Amino acid sequence: MDIFEMKEAPPTALQALPVEVLMHLQEAANAHLADASKVVAILHETLVARYARGINKLGTSHIEEGGVDVTVTIPKRVKWDQDKLNSAVETIKGWGENPADYVDIEIKVAERKYDAWPPAIRDLFTPARTVETGKPKIDLAPKKREAA
Repeated sequence: MDIFEMKEAPPTALQALPVEVLMHLQEAANAHLADASKVVAILHETLVARYARGINKLGTSHIEEGGVDVTVTIPKRVKWDQDKLNSAVETIKGWGENPADYVDIEIKVAERKYDAWPPAIRDLFTPARTVETGKPKIDLAPKKREAA
């Protein structure tokens, strides 16, 4: 079976395949994915160079070429300086206002920092912490042979 036949195979047939076949299918699929990502990136850069260079306005522009309507969208991306935002939030607090009326405030804790905290600090934050499982990642590789 090859990776293209997999699309038509029922899940039970795939689950019954020997692990070596699954390993080769995984390797082939990952190689095709990497190649497809490269092709998509090359095509994107080609289209940007051809149609988006020189367009400096935000929003959507249309270019007609050879009976094809090319839609170019230049999105708005806003970045906020965190130090200046914190200063603005403190100013709002100083005015007796609630900053949450104006901005969303999210506190994040890096797991590596949490792990390094002393027990008293960790105990203070633990009730606010929930650990969930992520998507399983399964890699298949040939077994390494031991040297004789």
